[in-house]
Amino acid sequence: MNIRKKLFIPFLLVASVLSGCNSDSNDLPIVETPVPAVPTLPGDAYDSAALEISDARVKYEEVIDAYIFTIEVSNDAGSVAPMPAGQVDGAPVLGYVFVTDLSLEDVGYVGVEGTVALGITSHPDFDDTPLWDEDNNDAYDDDDIVYHSHWVVLEENDLAGEGLAVVQAGPDDILTPTSPMPMYLDSTGFTILEKGREISVIVPVNAVKRNTTFTSNALTAYLEVGIVDNAPLLKVERFYSEPGAPLVIQNSDSIPLSNWPALSAESSDESLNLINTTVDYLEEIDSLIFSMETLAPAAVGFKNIDEGILALAVTTHPDFDDTPLWDENANGDYADDGIVYHTHWVALVTDEASDAGLSVPYTLRVIVPTERVDNITTFNFDGVTATMNVDATGEGPVLRVNCVIDVQSGDLSLPYTVTEKLLIDFQ
Repeated sequence: MNIRKKLFIPFLLVASVLSGCNSDSNDLPIVETPVPAVPTLPGDAYDSAALEISDARVKYEEVIDAYIFTIEVSNDAGSVAPMPAGQVDGAPVLGYVFVTDLSLEDVGYVGVEGTVALGITSHPDFDDTPLWDEDNNDAYDDDDIVYHSHWVVLEENDLAGEGLAVVQAGPDDILTPTSPMPMYLDSTGFTILEKGREISVIVPVNAVKRNTTFTSNALTAYLEVGIVDNAPLLKVERFYSEPGAPLVIQNSDSIPLSNWPALSAESSDESLNLINTTVDYLEEIDSLIFSMETLAPAAVGFKNIDEGILALAVTTHPDFDDTPLWDENANGDYADDGIVYHTHWVALVTDEASDAGLSVPYTLRVIVPTERVDNITTFNFDGVTATMNVDATGEGPVLRVNCVIDVQSGDLSLPYTVTEKLLIDFQ
């Protein structure tokens, strides 16, 4: 699909007056040429340097195995927020958008046609991301004004000013667990970085099924929601800025085919022996790079636990899939990902029934994006590898730590601290 900016050319009426060859020019009637009205374009109130693109790029960063999509504008990026309309019908949306040639399957959509785009949007009249607390204020239903990320599917639509709209789901279509609205608008929870004139979104390579050959175009746009057949239709009403040159992935030649280790059912402690454990803070991407982390449980969303150890666990458990919001192995099935290693925030508490004396209480499990740590970048941590099993004999399933295989410090004393680094330090 070609995405091109429409030209708004005012119509100018030109009057031609014919006169007889013998007529006196002073007798000619006076014809006033009407001054054309200045057209009022959708989104005029938000047209500013904060939406005027000066540069754009997509770069692969090996240390985080992720793409960083970046738009640079002529003023502070993300500094303009739409004024609420007070209702969904007519609700304004501002977006920094990357239109791509990724396939629908690459981002988890099945049975739909259109063009895949990655949008960074703000829309104060509705919050379509109840799974996330983007502004870290402990409320999950008020994050509509901050800029956050979406996968969207665009199709041609004559109801939209720019001829494009977000695809609406049909009555028989099945939306992904993270896309409950009746349109293909998926709240992905990717990290958004707003730094001066740049706004970026970090997309793990696995989130696009490790596609390494796609291209993209950057644009900024005004969109608006209309109600059509009792369902919201998100229409692209205006492009503010569209450089047009395709963006090819930088560093694409260094992207590995897979970042998963070979899986084996054989029991071996050698692959779980710890050699080193680190946590590094990278200001460039405002992220922590770590294997296992220990913070106060409240920092990542556990609000009702006073004593305990917070851990970031990378686990595999083939008998159940506890992450139905994610398709970790990218096969289109959200219920079969227990075997692949994936991440969890877990709160460990004392449990005498566990062989290692610790367990994960069934009431305190929550899935939180790893950047959600209340902006804490200084803390102590340790590294642990362990085997665990699920015990379902009580009120609810409890994940018990049965055997600690290795502890980096030797005594779980949390002696290590966060190191500040740059991306280049990992090369």
